[in-house]
Amino acid sequence: MKNKVLKCFALLFSCFCCLFAFTGCDNSRILKKVSKNLSAYDISAVLDEQTMIVSATETVSFINQTDVVLENVCFNFYPRAFRESSEVLPYTTKNMAKVFPNGIDYGDGTIENVKLNGKPISFSYVNESQTAICIDFEKPLEPKHKAEVEIKFSVKLANCTHRLGYFNGTVALGNFFPILAVYEKGEYVTNPYYSTGDPFFSDIANFKMKIEFPNKYKIASTGDILSSENKDKSKIYNISARAVRDFAIYLGENMKTVSKTVKKTQISYIGYNNDEDFEENLQTAVKSFEFYSQTFGKYPYKTLTVFKAPFVHGGMEYPNLVVISDSAVDKFDKAKVIAHEIAHQWWYGLVGNNQVKEAWLDESLAEYSSVLFFEAHSEYEASYKDMVSEAFSVYTLYADIVKSTAGTIKTSMLLPVNDYGSEYEYSYMIYVKGVLMFDALRDIIGVKKIKKCFKKYFAEYEFKIATTDCLISCFRKASGRDIEGFFDSWLSGQTIVGTI
Repeated sequence: MKNKVLKCFALLFSCFCCLFAFTGCDNSRILKKVSKNLSAYDISAVLDEQTMIVSATETVSFINQTDVVLENVCFNFYPRAFRESSEVLPYTTKNMAKVFPNGIDYGDGTIENVKLNGKPISFSYVNESQTAICIDFEKPLEPKHKAEVEIKFSVKLANCTHRLGYFNGTVALGNFFPILAVYEKGEYVTNPYYSTGDPFFSDIANFKMKIEFPNKYKIASTGDILSSENKDKSKIYNISARAVRDFAIYLGENMKTVSKTVKKTQISYIGYNNDEDFEENLQTAVKSFEFYSQTFGKYPYKTLTVFKAPFVHGGMEYPNLVVISDSAVDKFDKAKVIAHEIAHQWWYGLVGNNQVKEAWLDESLAEYSSVLFFEAHSEYEASYKDMVSEAFSVYTLYADIVKSTAGTIKTSMLLPVNDYGSEYEYSYMIYVKGVLMFDALRDIIGVKKIKKCFKKYFAEYEFKIATTDCLISCFRKASGRDIEGFFDSWLSGQTIVGTI
């Protein structure tokens, strides 16, 4: 009898251990499954600090995941937007002083040669600012078939505080390599690098990155560091990322890291050595990560890093990596930026969208997500009611000023980012009005239902690309309400804020 009891106990213990191991490996299993049959990048890059030029080669294993035969493949190559002759610049004239504190300094991107399946091939630049290339296949590529594209390129970094450049001990490598353009509705999406919003659109893929850089820098990046090697004056890092929408790298001098592991994910904050806000910024990152994981859905990656940098805007999101500007000094402002940018790991990173045509799908959701976060964390002393009231006040004040000076105001939330009259107009329609719209919906369906809607939307479109119709359909199913008219009115601009 004693032996039977011991055997039963051993069996139960074994099952428990297996269950624990299964849970611990869950994220890895998800990524392994999702990463199958994705296009893959293998990039090798070297940063020359004397010239501030990145020299690189990338090999892309491109898989035709459409249901049509493709005649060509296109890549967006955003560094070319920083050259002097670009027809569309990634910054406005109003922001130039903030972008170039040391004076205007142009960058550039050069495609040196391209090979298709091992053979040299010609390519052509496309769009009005020539920030994309297209390569014709020798034979049309059937669905599910693969082609290998090798691109040798270089990037001249500008001395600036933008997503791509270097300034005051920091090197920003956001959107620095040729990235596959999304094939949508019979054509590749090759938008210029507009100055308003985040004008990017990409599908998930697998990445391997090898980068060499001066050893004085600390690195933050998308993905997991597989290995590092120290040379006389440089470091070499090998990094891997599966099923991510983009890949970015930031380098910084005189920086310190604090970290905490939450739900199998290492969350890190990297700031300047002499800062005094390491713990509070890390805690905001941890708390927002925990809240979004519980409210929307599980974060499947092993790392998430918040990196402080000189940046023209408040913050910026990349897979596994968010940037906060060192211009934010107020305690709550820093917390708000961190909470908003981490929300983008769900809305943009995991649930993708065309950020040019439907910017509201990630920005409005991220902004309202941060409002929900602060509502759940009273220690920040920012009540839900006060945040919504402030959004209402600043929006109506802005609308009154614009109508009194211009006579009319664009109130649609569905305009492409380049159709808004200014960055202010874009911000008020996408960020501020987005909060008011979701608050109005919450009044109709209740707080539990609106969280259920977000969770449903995430579950349906994780690792995919969603559209406005996708979100509305998910919200209708989760709420059990006929809400198409509500969204149509708000998004089109027919709902006049202040009279509802």
